[in-house]
Amino acid sequence: MVNIQQLSNKLIALTILTSSSLTYALDNDLQSPLKIAADKAYFEQKTGTAIYEGNVIVNQGSILIEADYLKVTSTLDTKQFNQLNATGAPAKFSQEMEDGNKVVSHGDSILYHSADAILELSGQSYVKLRGDEIKADFIQYMIEEGTFTARKDNSGRVNMTLLPQKQDSQKQETP
Repeated sequence: MVNIQQLSNKLIALTILTSSSLTYALDNDLQSPLKIAADKAYFEQKTGTAIYEGNVIVNQGSILIEADYLKVTSTLDTKQFNQLNATGAPAKFSQEMEDGNKVVSHGDSILYHSADAILELSGQSYVKLRGDEIKADFIQYMIEEGTFTARKDNSGRVNMTLLPQKQDSQKQETP
């Protein structure tokens, strides 16, 4: 049986998030080289999988990921990485947007689908963009569209803080 209140709350949260002004990631981020530093590294060429452990730092353009553990998966045919799976206490992700703002996020686990520009945060997840904040067990951020989906998997609720939009100071009041 569908809980109408829970469904209503999820739809309201999704509507608020998708109706806020859109911001896009920098175009050249995904064209930039992927740079990874860690205490340990392991690469399995047959599977296209690389494992990094200990103080992992990932840079790609304006993207920054910090984690304790990182698994990079590549497609075997193109040899291009397509997924980054990071864990930490917490694992962190940040990226500069076209408008100069920065999205800052963290969670116990981060799954980044590079080809689709989708970021999924699990476990004590948090995302902040332009002062708006979301806290939930799971957050999916569609970077190109500037939209979020959030849910609580256990007890509790999704918590959001949305700042009011600034009024244009150039507008004149009509008498």
